[in-house]
Amino acid sequence: MARDVIEVLNDLIQLDRDAIAAYDQAIEACERASVRETLARFRDDHARHVTDLSALVTSLGGAPAQTRDLKGKLIEGFTAITSFGDQSALLAMRGNEELTNRKYEAALNEALTVEARAVVERNRADEQRHLAWIKDALSRKVWEQAA
Repeated sequence: MARDVIEVLNDLIQLDRDAIAAYDQAIEACERASVRETLARFRDDHARHVTDLSALVTSLGGAPAQTRDLKGKLIEGFTAITSFGDQSALLAMRGNEELTNRKYEAALNEALTVEARAVVERNRADEQRHLAWIKDALSRKVWEQAA
């Protein structure tokens, strides 16, 4: 069982590493300081996820994923080429967070240890919060509001 758990956790580590890179691109494209600051906090959540998941993998006797895969590089590239200003950055990140939410949800359907399940559930709650904020910011058109 531990091997399967390690694989699931390493997949999430790669996903969160990919999200960090995508957030870096989106933050760079944003014009409003308030949007950049919120996205930076979300990026920091993903960095914490990598740290927490890596510690779990190590505790299970595995080696945490250290690199990003091709899919992650494509996500980063897509975010970079589609992010020109707050609206397009938020649209790109909405797609990325929808993917991240689906992946975390799928991970909860796997046979996880109690400790792994707790971390994955906590991380999933962050992902749900990220997606909710991005959807709300898009619906309010935050890029059109007075600074």
